[in-house]
Amino acid sequence: MTKHWTNKTLAALGLGLGLLAMASQGAFADQLADIKSRGKLQVAVDTGNPPFAMMDAEFKPTGSEIETAQLLAKDLGVEVEFLTVPTSGRIPFLVSGKADIVVSTLSITPERLEVVDFSIPYSETTIIVAGPKEANIASYADLAGMSVAVTRGTVNDTKLTDSTVDVPNVQIVRFEDDPTSSSAITSGQFSIYATSRPLLQQLIQSNPNLDIEEKFVAQAFPLGIAIRKGEPELTNWINAWIKTNLDNGKLLDIYEKFHGARIDVDKLAAMDLPR
Repeated sequence: MTKHWTNKTLAALGLGLGLLAMASQGAFADQLADIKSRGKLQVAVDTGNPPFAMMDAEFKPTGSEIETAQLLAKDLGVEVEFLTVPTSGRIPFLVSGKADIVVSTLSITPERLEVVDFSIPYSETTIIVAGPKEANIASYADLAGMSVAVTRGTVNDTKLTDSTVDVPNVQIVRFEDDPTSSSAITSGQFSIYATSRPLLQQLIQSNPNLDIEEKFVAQAFPLGIAIRKGEPELTNWINAWIKTNLDNGKLLDIYEKFHGARIDVDKLAAMDLPR
């Protein structure tokens, strides 16, 4: 039986994580100093989200998020340790103290800001709805009577859930991570997919005979580095680092290397951020 997350369920999860975050704050007085003293930056990342993060032929992590975190650690003067987590475990892993930061395609949303702090935007992602080429799908309203695959706990999930409240007979089927939800599409189990544009592009590239295409854009989101609440020194350092590496083009080069396009810095700066 597929578990569906209602808004009340998500709110309850946010409250639980928020209480955990508050309880954990006392144990992390100055995370920046701790990282430097340890000589290692522990980064939580979901490696099932190409081209942001994936495993290469030698089973080593690669992707734009991986190289972003590697550059951050280098400039901080420490080694980097990647901690692989499922999509739904990115924030819980951080809040519980198992990682220092999360660099894992995390959109900055009001719900997440109740639980963790975010850096300023350093990248972006666009979420879309995809379906068969002949399907007449131009908006969420056109999903009436359809089954839609989505990865649990993502902004794709939240946007899909909120936007289909009044659409009749939409069945939202949630999977625990992107590889599993993508497999449901490639196997033919589902034909409608709420996902990110980069992930869809990778899916089509790997499966050129797959009958799927982008049907409409749901929303563009700024991405931020997630940090536990109550860590102003670490947050300020990361924010200054992002500004420097957007200005000098290093973050833009990393993104272009894996995505084949360059981030529009002015557009990124103009994106509406939660208050």
